[in-house]
Amino acid sequence: MSARLTRERMLDAIEAQVGLVRFALAGGGDPDTVDPTAPVPSCPEWTLRDLVTHLGAVNRWGGATVRDGNPHQRSRGLGEAMKSAPTAAAGVAALADWYASQASGMLETFTETDVDAPTWTFGGPGPATFWLRRQLHETALHRWDLENALGGPSATTPLPEDVAVDTIDEFCAVMYPHKGSRGPLPVTIRLRAVLHAPEGLATGAEPVGATAPGALEWDLPGAEGAGEVEVSGSPESLALLLWGRVGADDAGLEISGDRAGLEAALEAGLSV
Repeated sequence: MSARLTRERMLDAIEAQVGLVRFALAGGGDPDTVDPTAPVPSCPEWTLRDLVTHLGAVNRWGGATVRDGNPHQRSRGLGEAMKSAPTAAAGVAALADWYASQASGMLETFTETDVDAPTWTFGGPGPATFWLRRQLHETALHRWDLENALGGPSATTPLPEDVAVDTIDEFCAVMYPHKGSRGPLPVTIRLRAVLHAPEGLATGAEPVGATAPGALEWDLPGAEGAGEVEVSGSPESLALLLWGRVGADDAGLEISGDRAGLEAALEAGLSV
């Protein structure tokens, strides 16, 4: 399925997320406060350098896949891109410059490419818009990781509601099915996003993978005979829950039904 966010909205949102990554690496104007060897709590095996190296390489790879325009084969070079990143000893300024160059190439490609241009996607041949959407949410998630590592949850920049809704939608309709080979969930998870903005989502921003047209509800089905749990909350809280960045006790969530089943599903990892 393709995104309902417009090309222009996705491009604006990706640029904003890239800008936030760069601002975070600049330490909000004081780069001496950023240590490339510092741990990333939401990605326990990574340092800040590991996180930024991963994100920059994936941004570059997403852009290259669209630029190559081969719907039957993914682009190569992800490993080489990661190897090109500066070492932690080179300092955060070198890392920030490297990231900026990777992201700028991606943004240039996305700006110049028709969203319907054929390309390789996780599900086979598809439109270039797949990669605009994927890189938007990849960048937003790891921007959150970076800000959280530097200043804790209170220092993270809120996601716009339309972007967060699409993060949920992409997870449920694209990424979770793509992960494929895991066993069934111990519980059926019903998600319901509650918007803060009284005017709702902009026209054309409605999710395409929801349970019904116009709904802000999604299901992740459990095993036959499994219990059910409903999780409602802000779009950002739901998105962070699905990607393992917050737990069921997050203040932005309300849970009813089989909470133990939800906890078991989260402990197993929905996104891995």
